[in-house]
Amino acid sequence: MAEALGHEVFLHVGTPKSGTTYLQGELAHNRALLRRHGYLYPGAKHAAHFMAALDLRERGFGGHHYRESEGAWQATADEVLAYDGPALISHEILGGASTEVIRRAVDSFPGRRVRVVLTCRDLGRQIPAAWQENVKNRSTVPYAAFVRRTFAKWEGAETSSAGIWTAQNLAALARRWGEVVGPENVILVTVPPSGAAPGELWRRFAEAVGLPDADYQPSTQTSNPSLGTAETELLRRLTARLPEDLPWPTHSRLIKRRLAQKELVEHRTAGMLTVPADHRARTVEVADEMVTSLRQGGYRVVGDLADLTPAIREDGTVPADLTDSQLLDLALDVMVPLALREPRRRRGRRPETAPNGATASRLRLLAARVRRRLGR
Repeated sequence: MAEALGHEVFLHVGTPKSGTTYLQGELAHNRALLRRHGYLYPGAKHAAHFMAALDLRERGFGGHHYRESEGAWQATADEVLAYDGPALISHEILGGASTEVIRRAVDSFPGRRVRVVLTCRDLGRQIPAAWQENVKNRSTVPYAAFVRRTFAKWEGAETSSAGIWTAQNLAALARRWGEVVGPENVILVTVPPSGAAPGELWRRFAEAVGLPDADYQPSTQTSNPSLGTAETELLRRLTARLPEDLPWPTHSRLIKRRLAQKELVEHRTAGMLTVPADHRARTVEVADEMVTSLRQGGYRVVGDLADLTPAIREDGTVPADLTDSQLLDLALDVMVPLALREPRRRRGRRPETAPNGATASRLRLLAARVRRRLGR
């Protein structure tokens, strides 16, 4: 890994679903270790950079305003400016910022060289991942409609900024940030293809931002893993039945994190999501347009732009391949552990005894009877 570089400020600004949650988890877990080696990852809480990014962009998330975000960007900038060494701020919602917001971000660090890092993942994986993330964040748009609208909004790598392209048009993101910090200060880190050596993304990222050589300890924090096709479609249909006024923090805690990222992620009922067959050629064309623009941009690349050639799952599935009975089976399979889960111990009450094997068997038999009555 490269040595820490002077008093530079690195802004890791995305893209979403390019290993950002994993990288941020590792950085937060090793915050104290980095500090001991002369490198600042500011903040004290894991969500510190998210709050700072919300504050900088003057926005909420999921229709919810986080009061703790108020003043968070300035507090983060002040911590960086008070530090005698390099620093790193990381959150993917920074990537889609307007030029005005970008200038405000860079102007927060007078006297410091600001460098921008984009982690980049191929469209063959990003398009399915973007729909899944939208569904986790309360979207009920069907996958086929999402893909159709995504390509309808594409107007070319130099101009497109609608829909998912606000955060996924690599050429536009690099150009917009490069216009403020200079293209020589934009670093592209390509996400290695599936099957690469474990830790390769971390190695590339560490090289890009000049992390010091140290005995980094792996984080135990849960990353943001992909759901299967059936699991995402079930979540989408469930979301459509939730109260419209359900507060975002409640949805995030119960639906996104508990149901999706703890329960549904354990299932693979009908394989993994892929780009629909009738949009694969266009996916390759759009990726080629972006890569051509990136090659001409004068940016530093850690990894290989060839990694951005779309990796499309030939054995993948799409929601149109599913049957309602498959979704029913999945829903019942998810219900069984939920039904068996013990409530949290209430203060002043004796804990309830765990269900014995006979009780668990009866619940599974009940699920089987429901299947039979519904034609399964």
